[in-house]
Amino acid sequence: MRKLIPAAAVAVMVLAGGQVQAGSGEDTEFLFRLGMLQGHLMVGHDLLAADKVKLAMPHFGHPVRELYDDIKDYVNEKHIAPFEQALIDLESSAQSNPHGAETEAKYQAVIADLEKAREATPASVRASVPTMIEVCADTIDAASGEYGEALNKGRVDDLGEYHDSRGFITYVTALVDKMSASQPSAADSALIARFKTVLAKAQNIVEPLIPSETPRASVAQYRAVAEEARAVAKQ
Repeated sequence: MRKLIPAAAVAVMVLAGGQVQAGSGEDTEFLFRLGMLQGHLMVGHDLLAADKVKLAMPHFGHPVRELYDDIKDYVNEKHIAPFEQALIDLESSAQSNPHGAETEAKYQAVIADLEKAREATPASVRASVPTMIEVCADTIDAASGEYGEALNKGRVDDLGEYHDSRGFITYVTALVDKMSASQPSAADSALIARFKTVLAKAQNIVEPLIPSETPRASVAQYRAVAEEARAVAKQ
């Protein structure tokens, strides 16, 4: 997993598929990390709704024990209201009362916290469709990496990693839909449309919440989708 860039730094990063990306700053890296955190919560939420509590719990725990650490320096530097305790409380509630109204309320509150955290990044970054498409492409690349960890000898062997991948794609889908609804320019609309065509391929691969042993695509095929996403982002 990539290391969060220090404040005001510009880095060269190797993505899961092997590509090298230059010039990503701390703000886009934060948005990327925040999206992965939200992707975990989204798939955990979907699994709770499907009464798959045991499968859901790692996706509430991972944000608390690993992903928040990746962003906490940025949170502190930008004076963002911390939400680590809210993540801890959500995990506890999901474990003790997975289908309760309190758990749902805590989930929605955390999602609202993440949105407020995003608003701490420059508006010019968040309003730039090409920049956000790059963040989405990075996230699809990360999703393909998780999918690679899920498969063993051509079979879905690790549901946790599969669900990581699915959650990241769920997050990207929500972000792209938000961009579509923001009345983008003609050029930005065309870029979004091209990206959606690629995104649909990733959506299909991880569409089943509980997949069969035989996956819908090989790791190489998913990697190819990630490459396509990167190519669209560079246009």
